[in-house]
Amino acid sequence: MSRNRQQLWMRLALLFSNPAGLRIDRALVSATAFSLINQFYSRAGGFTPHPCLLLTTRHHKTGEPRSVVLPYRRDGHRWLVVGSHGGRPNDAVWAKNLRANPVAEIRMGRRRVPVTAYEAENEERSRVWNIVTDDGAYLAYERTAHPRVIPVFALVSAFELEEKSRDSQV
Repeated sequence: MSRNRQQLWMRLALLFSNPAGLRIDRALVSATAFSLINQFYSRAGGFTPHPCLLLTTRHHKTGEPRSVVLPYRRDGHRWLVVGSHGGRPNDAVWAKNLRANPVAEIRMGRRRVPVTAYEAENEERSRVWNIVTDDGAYLAYERTAHPRVIPVFALVSAFELEEKSRDSQV
């Protein structure tokens, strides 16, 4: 993709990355599982857009529900989301929220799934980092965020956890 075309995509991403644009994008993901802003940022970064989900967490201070659109990758029965925060030196608020309260909900179109989140660490983080960066996504953010290690969270369906718990008790 040409440099001019990437710059155009970035201008569009920045144009829509305001409170009103983000509200529209959340509504769009809730209804269709498609994120316009993700399309813009992915194309500006030169990689293929990935499917998105709407993650609803409880704010780590107020306890109020907060929703954010995130691209995800699948790893078996889990959804992987990356707390890149655009390469900023601090973690995204949703990452802080999941650390404080790992119980959340994801929504893809009309499908709602209660999930429990955990942060991948050590060898597991290396493995899932390779999954989420296999097309070059997040690598530029990793360089600009350094020395902060960008967190990767695994979201596991509450139904899946219940099933595993029952299986381990048998």
